[in-house]
Amino acid sequence: MAGRRPNRRAIKQHYSYTTEEAANVLGVAKGSVRRWLKAGLPHLTDQRPFLILGGDLRAFLDKRDKPKQRCGLHEFYCFRCREPKAAAGGLIDYTPRTALSGHLSAICEDCETIMHKNVSASKLALLERQAAVSYPQGDPRLNEMGNPRCNDHFEKELKA
Repeated sequence: MAGRRPNRRAIKQHYSYTTEEAANVLGVAKGSVRRWLKAGLPHLTDQRPFLILGGDLRAFLDKRDKPKQRCGLHEFYCFRCREPKAAAGGLIDYTPRTALSGHLSAICEDCETIMHKNVSASKLALLERQAAVSYPQGDPRLNEMGNPRCNDHFEKELKA
C-alpha cells in the first residue's frame, strides 16, 4: 500500500468518520489520519472519539495534493529531477510506433537522465520549430538483410 494515494472518491460528503473509519475507507494507517489531524485536518473535539466530517476530509486531501505538472511539447518529465525539463542541446529522437503516433526520447539538460514520452505524429511539425528532431534508423532485421551470415563455424568445430 506504500506510495499510493488515498482514494478521495470513497469519502461520503455528508458522513462523519472516526479516525479508524477514515483510515479504513481511505486504505491508510490510523497513524496517517492522526498525523493529518495534527497537520490541520478539521475535526469535532466535543466528544470522544473525535469525528471528522467527510467534506472536511475531502477538502483537506484535495488541498494537500500537488497540482499535476504539465510538460510543454518540447519538454519531458525527468524522474530524477522530478519536474519537466527541456532536452539537452535541444536534441530529440523520434521513433514512429504507428502511422499516427511515435515515441520521443531525449537527455535531461541537468542530470543527463534519458527521458521518454509519446507524441502524436501530427505535432512533429510544431516540435521541429522548437527543437532539433532526428529520426534514427534501427538495426535491420534478419529478414531485411541482403546476405545473412551463415553459422558454418559449427560444422568446422564438429570436424576438428
